[in-house]
Amino acid sequence: MSESTSRVQVADRQAGSISIQHVSMHCGIPAVTLRAWERRYGLLTPARTDKGHRRYSEVDIARIEQIQHWLERGVPISQVAGLLADSAAANGAVWEQGAEQQGPWRGAVTDAICALESLNTRRLEQLLNGLLNDYSHALVLDHFCDPVRARLADTSALGGWLTLFDGVLQAKWSSRALSLAPRGGEAGWLLVPVGRALPALELAMVLNRPLWCLGAPLVTVELRSVLKSLAQRAGGVLWVVDRWPTAGQRQQIGIASGCGLSEACWGLDLSQMTLPQEVAQLGGRRQGLASELDRLQQSWSTP
Repeated sequence: MSESTSRVQVADRQAGSISIQHVSMHCGIPAVTLRAWERRYGLLTPARTDKGHRRYSEVDIARIEQIQHWLERGVPISQVAGLLADSAAANGAVWEQGAEQQGPWRGAVTDAICALESLNTRRLEQLLNGLLNDYSHALVLDHFCDPVRARLADTSALGGWLTLFDGVLQAKWSSRALSLAPRGGEAGWLLVPVGRALPALELAMVLNRPLWCLGAPLVTVELRSVLKSLAQRAGGVLWVVDRWPTAGQRQQIGIASGCGLSEACWGLDLSQMTLPQEVAQLGGRRQGLASELDRLQQSWSTP
């Protein structure tokens, strides 16, 4: 995060008055989901300002992390309140580690396959929207989107619906990614896809922080123009690699760091490709990248 954002968050924490936007970015939970946990399930009771704005405390954040802990273990959202209220029940609770076996995931995956077979994209969107109201993007991607995609890819009779499914997801994530665009002179990462745009968009949903996400790679002259503007905002570039870079893309990787920007690659293993020393090669799952990017982002304000 930028130095100015960090100072604001520290001040908010010291005052015990953290905005829903900061909580959303810190915890990786969309604001709409935080509101649903409060209104629909009674899981949160944030304080309110005189104007009705929600303000969260450190205790609230710890509770959100507890909620996430149970959801990641497969507990349905409707049963989390009981576990939070009864520590004895929580300590004795046994849940399968495979979260796709619990909660809404198995039924939602089956319903999605049925919706695709009948070309009912409206039903598919309803399923997706319902899950996004109650769960983080990371959980929805891990336990709904990825399993549906795997089922479609593994079954030859269903393989034809994979393009339709990815099309629905790309439209959904593209719309939501627009809301993540940094405001004013705010810094942010520029996500550039190498291959399909969908992996970059999915990563943007999980990062849930100020960023721009391109729908396609840029030619070098266009990229240089964007980097010139980005450098004025102390931004960084993340290449989201879904396929082996072309010769032209290999030449582009490193341009951003040459302009004094933070630059990294994530996706396919590029260890067999000679990368400039300044370009960080990131690995691991989508959920773990936020802390890595925050670490790199610290260099933006470090002399």
